[in-house]
Amino acid sequence: MGPAADIALAVGAISAANEAVFAPLAGNHVAFNWRIIPATGIFALMMDGLSTVNPQLATAIAVTALVTVLFTSTGNAGNPVGNLSRVMGKKT
Repeated sequence: MGPAADIALAVGAISAANEAVFAPLAGNHVAFNWRIIPATGIFALMMDGLSTVNPQLATAIAVTALVTVLFTSTGNAGNPVGNLSRVMGKKT
């Protein structure tokens, strides 16, 4: 797998960790969304396939997804940066 697929797996890991760990620690009690796991696999396979055609585009899409998942709310758990800041004591 290339760098784009690795970044895609990181996006899925951050999303899963946000729902399973960060959100409950921040006080948001939400059920884990099991769809993150197959969606991450599909996204990583798509980025790996696109990397064979255009590696720069695949990396750009993966990095865009990474930034998006870090700073926006993609589910009921809130965004990871906000949840981590609440866990560390910062009022948001």
